[in-house]
Amino acid sequence: MFVRGHGAFQRTTVEGQQVMTAIAGPGELYGITSISGTMSTVDLFALHNSEVAVWDGEDFRQLAAHDPKLALDVIDRLASFLAMLNEKVDGFLHQDARRRVIRILARHRDLFFSEPPILSRPYLPALVGTSREMTGSVLRRLEREGTIARVGRTGLRLLDAARLELDDTMPMRRAG
Repeated sequence: MFVRGHGAFQRTTVEGQQVMTAIAGPGELYGITSISGTMSTVDLFALHNSEVAVWDGEDFRQLAAHDPKLALDVIDRLASFLAMLNEKVDGFLHQDARRRVIRILARHRDLFFSEPPILSRPYLPALVGTSREMTGSVLRRLEREGTIARVGRTGLRLLDAARLELDDTMPMRRAG
């Protein structure tokens, strides 16, 4: 569990692409697949100075076996992971790069557009599941439309929050 700070879960596909599967925030329970003894295929890394509480998987399993509230928290968290996984698969199969970039920027707006930002542009391709070039092309288009501004080598500034929200709820568009 992240007590303070944020981290990211990242894995490398068989083709060598880095994919960021989740962002961990303060107070959120993460890494709970260890309760089942399942080996994880992701690595956790801190996005900035963080404090993390860690339990041994077997010890955590014993705690959950004797604490119904903790067990329900684990079930709820696993259900949210499953929903997030389904959404990611749906995004990869049915959304163009623009839609995926907008969805990630909208979902993590507090991390991309905070002062100082916790997430920066180099993290976007791994979160979105596209190439750096494709992500850059989408960002340039959003910049021309006045939705965002690129700041320096890695930063972003949100210029039109309403447009980002509107774009995130609009039906999918064809790439073009």
